[in-house]
Amino acid sequence: MLLVLGLLACASGGQHAALGWSLGGEAHVFVADDRFARDFYRELGRGGDLMDALEGHSLVAVDPRQARNATVLSANGAAPARLTLARFHAPQTCGYPGIVTELVLAFPAGGAGGRSTPPSHMTVVALLDAPPFAGGPGSHRTALSPADARALIRRVAERAENASRGDRLALLHPPAVDADQASDAGEIVALGSRYAVGFRATFVTTVVEARIDTMLITGVATTDLDLHELRWVVRPQRMRLHRGMITGQGARYSLRGTVAGPGGGPLLLLDEIADVSPRDSRATVVDPATRHVVAAQPLALRCP
Repeated sequence: MLLVLGLLACASGGQHAALGWSLGGEAHVFVADDRFARDFYRELGRGGDLMDALEGHSLVAVDPRQARNATVLSANGAAPARLTLARFHAPQTCGYPGIVTELVLAFPAGGAGGRSTPPSHMTVVALLDAPPFAGGPGSHRTALSPADARALIRRVAERAENASRGDRLALLHPPAVDADQASDAGEIVALGSRYAVGFRATFVTTVVEARIDTMLITGVATTDLDLHELRWVVRPQRMRLHRGMITGQGARYSLRGTVAGPGGGPLLLLDEIADVSPRDSRATVVDPATRHVVAAQPLALRCP
């Protein structure tokens, strides 16, 4: 789900989007950024310093004094919403070292959103500097059968091996369809006329006596079934594995779904998972047409 709050632009401090989820007729989005928190706290008409207000408290809640409208985009489309509360979570409270701002947006009961209003437990992305708008969910194509999905993931992974720099490698295991599996897996989301494919494939580099050296190739693409129009959203990355873990810098990519984009095209929900430094793992929203990261949030962010 994607949300747009045009009235937050002056408080953005360089932060123009946020992630979150929907729950019980509301959308909750989170910004993990100290500057945004301080600026927005002042914009809500609160005097003094936010850190002083948080002294001895896990959070400070502020009711907005002025009406602030929003647009929420989800797989259902675009629906109107209204900012009802801002919560400022103290450093370390949400598993993040800085301040986390939580924006609570309510959907009007029986309002203009209609079928575009998202149900509970959908991922949320908030664009904070665009005017509100409404719209439908866009077009979708039929999902692939499990066998066809596995075959497409394998073809994209093998294309990635060929497209990335290095020696020619052999695929170790055929990939399963599983967004939570760290390796030898991938996932597919049907788009309007194409498919989005995420993958984490293991390839053999050398075989010496009883030891097999392996390498992980990961990335995200949009493509047709025959790979004639394949386009990399996240270019293939090669990383050596030791006991199944990435040995150096780099991240695995997992495709979690899509939301309707403001221009009618989809936005991809991607997890970027770092083995070496889990704190660097992120949940991201990416425009597949431009490869632009619309929003990002620490993957471990959890606010009470």
